Amino acid sequence: MEQSNKKVIITESFGHFTTDAYSGFLNPIMPFIAAKIGISMAVAALFISISNLTSSLSQPFFGYLADKWQRRFFIFWGMIMASVFLSFLGVANNIYTLVICLILGHIGVSFFHPQATSIVSNFSHCTNNSKDMSIFIAMGTFGFALGPLISSLIAQYWGLNKLPYACIFGIITAFILLKNTPKIKDFCHNKTQSSLKDAIYKIFNNKPVTILVIASIVKSFVVSSFSIILPFYWKSVGYNVAHIGSILFAFLIAGALGVIFSPILERFAGIKNVFYISLITVTPLGIIFYLSSAKGIIGLISFIMIGFVSFLAVPVNMSLAQRLMPEFKSMISGFIGGFSWGIIGLILPLISLLAEKTGIMNILLVITFIPLIFSYFIKYLPDEK
Repeated sequence: MEQSNKKVIITESFGHFTTDAYSGFLNPIMPFIAAKIGISMAVAALFISISNLTSSLSQPFFGYLADKWQRRFFIFWGMIMASVFLSFLGVANNIYTLVICLILGHIGVSFFHPQATSIVSNFSHCTNNSKDMSIFIAMGTFGFALGPLISSLIAQYWGLNKLPYACIFGIITAFILLKNTPKIKDFCHNKTQSSLKDAIYKIFNNKPVTILVIASIVKSFVVSSFSIILPFYWKSVGYNVAHIGSILFAFLIAGALGVIFSPILERFAGIKNVFYISLITVTPLGIIFYLSSAKGIIGLISFIMIGFVSFLAVPVNMSLAQRLMPEFKSMISGFIGGFSWGIIGLILPLISLLAEKTGIMNILLVITFIPLIFSYFIKYLPDEK
């Protein structure tokens, strides 16, 4: 039984790695796609936001269906759609094909995440929940880190028109997932009986869970702002696509290491202190990054450390929320792992417009103070027991 559980967790983690690799394709190549089809940074950010909204805001709904239907449909077709449509971004030659690929690719990402997260939670022993969740989330973060590097290297050395070939790996992975994931109805007996409206009400009527969802939104705001807006700044100062992809890769790898370190820190410092450290340290690092003008070794180190601390509380956040409301594991995953990114997508075009008017570095400095302010509410989370 122990080996069987590990096999499922490893399979879902590998699927998470692959799906998030495709979802990371866009950021370093978007400035060059925008130049090819003739759109501004603000318009490009608007299209990214539309796709993120389609994906992220729909995750709670898909999570609700996954809790109710308990089928492997979501992880299989999610992988297929993400790998195919996000790979075909490279050949988008007008606004319409760009939007279609973005929306359908991110719907695939949205299909996959809630159910896969719930499966990992169900196959994880209670005492190892944070550890297993950290492995699952870290693999996704590693994939998301590798995605920009893959897409930027393909674009740099073979051209954007060769990016569609990357979908082959995802299609193969989809069939591996189907083969190695047990039928969900055979192991999960917590099928939700609530309506969608009642489920949403129950989740947001739970004060600690609401705080955890907002904490995820704050984290997503920092990560999205730095990983989406900064490539435009670096392009403006002469960085090529490979340089930008490599820097984003380092940022997200640091985030993955933060996810892995999270359960270790939790054991020594406790759940609340993990949140405090993750939130408060973003501000001084952001100040250092601003003063360095995002250049040189100091700027690079502070940027990478922002990635590390921003992801530090992610597995603790997810596992705690699912323990608080076990009936809605997939739906909780949709709110924390997806909905939070969608909310940021709503304001990202405005942030990009402000960045064009007042300066990218100025906007990013202001954003780094938000986690510090929100850290006040962590005291309302349940104590260690």
